[in-house]
Amino acid sequence: MLHRGKFIEFRVDTVERADGSRAVRDFAGHPGAVAIVALDADGRVALVRQWRLAAHDTLLEIPAGGLDLLDDGTKEDPEIASRRELEEETGLRAGTWRKLGEFYSAPGFTDELMHLYLATDLSPADPDGRLGPDEDERLILEWRPWRDAVAAVERGEIRDAKSVAGLFWLARVLGGSDGAADEEATVGEVARATYRMTQRELILANVQMGRRSTFMRALGFLVVALSLFGLVNFGDPLSVALLVLGLSMVTGWFAAPLVWYQARKRPDLVSAEWQLAADERGLRIASPMVNGLNLWSTFRVAKESREFFFLDTNAGQSLVIPKRAFGPTDLATFYRLLERKGLLKGGS
Repeated sequence: MLHRGKFIEFRVDTVERADGSRAVRDFAGHPGAVAIVALDADGRVALVRQWRLAAHDTLLEIPAGGLDLLDDGTKEDPEIASRRELEEETGLRAGTWRKLGEFYSAPGFTDELMHLYLATDLSPADPDGRLGPDEDERLILEWRPWRDAVAAVERGEIRDAKSVAGLFWLARVLGGSDGAADEEATVGEVARATYRMTQRELILANVQMGRRSTFMRALGFLVVALSLFGLVNFGDPLSVALLVLGLSMVTGWFAAPLVWYQARKRPDLVSAEWQLAADERGLRIASPMVNGLNLWSTFRVAKESREFFFLDTNAGQSLVIPKRAFGPTDLATFYRLLERKGLLKGGS
């Protein structure tokens, strides 16, 4: 034993080979560490910039830290350490955690085992009770879109091994540079659904969306009022047609003939297969009309009826998903995802 510090030791080991010969090895004992890829809802990763004496340089890294040695000599649980280190180095807490794996940082001379985690559903820690960095740490928090962070690795700007491993893993999961994610590229809990809309469902969904429109209901009530005025005061037979039109606008059924006509005109689109995979990042859609990942920040609110989910986007459009498309487990997971993202607002 050459030196035993607070959490690391240096020693020279003598190794005897199978043939009886011996050799010495310089060895650094380490309790292990955690590293965290923290991904926010906008697809950005949290990085910390700090001076590293051994590198004689300021390095850009993912948040990380060593496991504490407890009073009884045992090592700290990596699950606990990962939460602590994320908060200390970034001031963030995560609602969802997933262990990606573990690896030895430099097995040629140390037994340091690195535990790598993905943290999503991020939120700021309470400023009054926030854990801060160690006294000798000077950290600068930087946010980068995940593609930019991966590009920084490829340029050699990020040279820290745990950060290289974590960001390249993230690139594989999120689809690499071409944006096409693997089929298994999911983060956290996943709700999957596959379905084909029937003509009845398409009409019913549009009727319910029409009923949800405040403008259309207001216009419908105005038409009803005018038609009743015409019937009572003038007995105008055209007022009957206006009354029917107004009631169809109030109830949403005015859209039914239009949808029926479009469905007959393009039956290939009505019967097209839709595949969905919802996870902590967002909703991945594969269909003839829409294809790709939609981050949860794309959506403004999610409402539901007995038959459908209606996900309203910030652009004013609605994505309709029939509930029957989910199995019981996937449906429960989808509810949890919507609630965690603050989207689920009740009935339509």
